[in-house]
Amino acid sequence: MAPRSVAVTGGGSGIGRAIAKAFVDHGDVVHVADISAQRVDETVRELSNVGEAHGHELDVTDLQRVERFVAAADEGGELAVFVNCAGVFDGYAGVGETSAELWRRIIDVNLTGCFYGCKAASAAMIPRRSGRIVNIGSVAGRHGGADGLSYAASKAGIEGMTRRLAIDLGPHGVTANVVAPGVIGTDIRRNSAEVLGDLVDVDRGVGTSKEKMDWLIPIGRPGGADEVAATVLFLASDAAAYITGQVLRVDGGWDAT
Repeated sequence: MAPRSVAVTGGGSGIGRAIAKAFVDHGDVVHVADISAQRVDETVRELSNVGEAHGHELDVTDLQRVERFVAAADEGGELAVFVNCAGVFDGYAGVGETSAELWRRIIDVNLTGCFYGCKAASAAMIPRRSGRIVNIGSVAGRHGGADGLSYAASKAGIEGMTRRLAIDLGPHGVTANVVAPGVIGTDIRRNSAEVLGDLVDVDRGVGTSKEKMDWLIPIGRPGGADEVAATVLFLASDAAAYITGQVLRVDGGWDAT
């Protein structure tokens, strides 16, 4: 099978980097975008030891830049897969702690940035009547106690948006799904602190407490970013051609409790 062109936002670290690696390992050409040029360079250097990867510094809250990223991933080969993984964490902030600025920043990156990616990728995929869009949600999209107010709202919004997106894109041969991780071992807290500064206290929430994880997660451990990546790879495969508008939870059983 010929290599596909795959684009991943938030690919500079954590789940995004694991997703990019999974596609490179599969033999695809991967375009990695992240707001941090340093993290992009690190990821591309790592992936280039295995296959073909290209790096792009990207702020997903800028629609024109997202459109240029999609155009770059589409140049020289049809964009087959687009993964929206860029996101920031709100430090488990409740309604009283959620300032207007924090709300805007979280919604802008997590939800509006995802919308921009879906809009730009859809425009490239619809004329060809093929493509896969995978949006990275969270267990917080369903469980209010998983994260803070703005983060939970952003991830619930991704689920609703993706269901509608599947209706719009299905007649054109394009699927859209959500992968919703639970507690995953990543650097999202540190990276979010870099982006949000003193707007949040990132050292709170379920992921900071083994006791909470033991109680909430039947499997009794955090997940690996590679386990999330494997699910994304499946949704982008021919085996998942009849799956669209769905939320696949990679949460160690959290949703069952």
